Amino acid sequence: MIGQVMKNSALCAKIHAMRGESLTDADYRAMMNMKSVPDVAGYLIENTRYGRALRDIPTAQIHRGRLERLLVEDLNTDIERLMPYMGMGGRRFIEITEIEEGISLIKICVRLLSIGRCEDVEEYIEKLRATGTADKISAGGIESIDGLIDRLYGTPYYGAMRYFKGRPERQKPFFIEMRLDTYWTRLVYKYIKKYVPRSEQATVARLYGTEFDLENLTFLLRCKRSFDMTDEEIYACVIHQYCRLKESTVKNIVGSASYEDAIKVIKEETPYGTAFSAEDRFLEKRIREYIFHMSERVYSSNQYSIMAPVSYIWLRRIEIKNIISVTEGIRYGLEPDRIDGYLIRNGSDSRGGK
Repeated sequence: MIGQVMKNSALCAKIHAMRGESLTDADYRAMMNMKSVPDVAGYLIENTRYGRALRDIPTAQIHRGRLERLLVEDLNTDIERLMPYMGMGGRRFIEITEIEEGISLIKICVRLLSIGRCEDVEEYIEKLRATGTADKISAGGIESIDGLIDRLYGTPYYGAMRYFKGRPERQKPFFIEMRLDTYWTRLVYKYIKKYVPRSEQATVARLYGTEFDLENLTFLLRCKRSFDMTDEEIYACVIHQYCRLKESTVKNIVGSASYEDAIKVIKEETPYGTAFSAEDRFLEKRIREYIFHMSERVYSSNQYSIMAPVSYIWLRRIEIKNIISVTEGIRYGLEPDRIDGYLIRNGSDSRGGK
């Protein structure tokens, strides 16, 4: 028992130190005023923890795709640094955060293949390899979704994807993404039950369950706004493992006459009203913000639990996505205030308090 307390204390101290290196408001403001991706890379090298990942590469050779790969590799290095401070159960649970990242990359590959951009798939397969969940698959020459499925044989994703093998009528990104989401949901609850200490299971399940609820609500709103689907088709794609959603609420959303009416149901019948607005152009950004702030609250009261490394990994992934959003904004000539609208952060200085 004493040994476990000491290990948890060491893990907490390690994560606290690593979180202290998070990007600040000043960092984001400086990067948003840069003129190119190499300029952003140069700033990261000279002023942030990402210098260790970028320092040996001439900034002129760092384009957007390479920058993202290097940042993800740096995160994976940090995850490896945390492993010695964790018990076997914690290590196994952290594995599913890598699978989650892998699922997001496979979704991008499916979308690219569905619109014929086969040449762009290789970049994301390389990122998938970097997660450590599919490090033996080869990247080149994937020209169809069937080809992608074949490459995924022997990985954690094959079981969910093989349903679509040889079934082109079902190989729409929408259906594949929903099946991957269902696989991910079941895997999370399986790992929580198997690897998370019983005293922490309710907290961890609540956080992930909230994420799944929000994914369901986002899907339902997309249906109302963009898709021509029957009620039966919608129900078939819903992840039927609710946290704080009720079946009656889901039915009311499906049966609502418009997108605005669906938003009204969410605000009146769920605890997630603040996560949605009828004026939102980007539903996913609002969802990520909601989960980000919830994760931060959970971390603040559970710094000695499995949620400490999990929330740290989420924080780093959001930070990396923010950096890439900055570079994309610069490439498209957006003003700093416009770029800032795409970022997810606390609005406070992580190193210096509020």
